[in-house]
Amino acid sequence: MGVVDMWRQIKRAVRRRMRRGDAAGRSRSADDRAARIGFLRDHGFDTAAYIQHYGDLAGMTPEAALDHFVRHGFDEGRQAPFTLSVAAIQTLRQSQWTDGWQAELARRATQAALSAMPANGTDLERLADLLAASPDHLPAIMIGDSHSAFLNQVPAMLSAGILPVPILCLGGSARGLHNASSRAQYGTHVRDRLVRLGKAAQDRPVVFKFGQVDVEFLFDLKRVHDGTTDYASTMMRRFIDESVERYAAYLTECRAVCHGRVVAMGNFPPTLGDETIRAGYVNAHIAFINREDDIEQLRAALATLDHPDLAERTAMARYWNQRLAESCERIGLLYLEEFDGLLGDDGLVHPELADPQDHHLLLHSDRAQQRIASVGARLRALVPA
Repeated sequence: MGVVDMWRQIKRAVRRRMRRGDAAGRSRSADDRAARIGFLRDHGFDTAAYIQHYGDLAGMTPEAALDHFVRHGFDEGRQAPFTLSVAAIQTLRQSQWTDGWQAELARRATQAALSAMPANGTDLERLADLLAASPDHLPAIMIGDSHSAFLNQVPAMLSAGILPVPILCLGGSARGLHNASSRAQYGTHVRDRLVRLGKAAQDRPVVFKFGQVDVEFLFDLKRVHDGTTDYASTMMRRFIDESVERYAAYLTECRAVCHGRVVAMGNFPPTLGDETIRAGYVNAHIAFINREDDIEQLRAALATLDHPDLAERTAMARYWNQRLAESCERIGLLYLEEFDGLLGDDGLVHPELADPQDHHLLLHSDRAQQRIASVGARLRALVPA
């Protein structure tokens, strides 16, 4: 046999082995898919919820949805809804769901349950279920106005070992929580949630994130009502002192009825540009909650005020945090702050985090997600499991 013929035989043998190996790999892959589909079916994978959550799956049969999740959905990072409760899943996670795929499945199932829960905390049963103990994360109740969206960024928080469970109070103010006659009744609602959760919240962080509305809107609304057009930092500081005092009184009431660990979080740096403020910026929902139903009239009144620039407004936000931290120390509450990490070199909010026409931080940049994860890590250290 010549050298050329010998090499031809070797190549043919290698190709035959490769084909056998490919067939075995396909067989193992099919067996693995079948095992995973069986696992999902046996543990109550909710195919109806999976199909409903993802528009591109419309019209799929339950079997096709199971196959889709195993073949594609899992690798694409899609949620994994189950009919099992989160508490049952976390119990399985601690005893049986121990390999990497199952651990990730438990995380996806928890995220699916979280996204299905009303953000305002009205579904008490689901709220309590999400507080179940987990080997992978510490559940934390996040109570706040729209700025608490920072705390409810699930992937970033989970990377720090925190599962954020929201009770959203859109347009709520810190001082308004203690007002029994407020239009929104957020103070009553939140306190009722904490009472009825009982020991389900035992040792869980209960983070309150209010105050931005007070500093950025209610102070100016007060000036409109009082007919005070001139701005004075001393007046602003008095308003902050009074607001924090009311807020601290409410937090003290919540601590008395709550089995969790109450944490007050400070304000973020303001983001609205000076031109936006001076044009009479109004958030319609905040205005409605504060019984201001004629938005255009309010906008015109706000435009007549003397408004401080962004540097002064940043200083007042920092003053709020100083007063809140002092109050927390005095009454024995935990305090959490994220402020300096959100500033740029000029001492104002970092440009990557702000739209001058929006009073919220921009949360989707890498910088924002890193700061959110940092807050999650500090919260985990502040309230250890």
